[in-house]
Amino acid sequence: MPPSATVSNLESWTKLSPEAEAFSGSATYTLQFDNPNAKIENCSLNLGDVRESAKVWLNGEFIGTAWSVPYQLNIGKLKSGKNTLKIQVTNLSANRIRNKELNGEEWKIFYEINMVDKDYKKFDATKWAPMPSGLLGPITITPLKQQN
Repeated sequence: MPPSATVSNLESWTKLSPEAEAFSGSATYTLQFDNPNAKIENCSLNLGDVRESAKVWLNGEFIGTAWSVPYQLNIGKLKSGKNTLKIQVTNLSANRIRNKELNGEEWKIFYEINMVDKDYKKFDATKWAPMPSGLLGPITITPLKQQN
């Protein structure tokens, strides 16, 4: 497991550290922000580029899961003052598999089967480039309706 990190810019986990590059699992992003306009009744959250899926909570309430493009959810009305957005992102296992192969670790536990690539050659993940992982953004909140 990579150590916890505080980030000010959204970037792939593969750029944070060697441990983060090899990580496969979930990480949580948390952001507090002020409501810029209390008259807005409904908002849309666009997460931008997500690798690969994201669960979203607003002020402790589960909003939903974004698992495909356009990674967009209706988040309803923001509360007056401070709001807390929590996003749990889960990546693919490709970088972990690549790391295990690079380190010579056995991870294929199959009996009576040969694991091959798409061209029927011996499977070799050491040739893979690291896959981008995490919340890459940009994240935007768009008002959908304003009370007059």
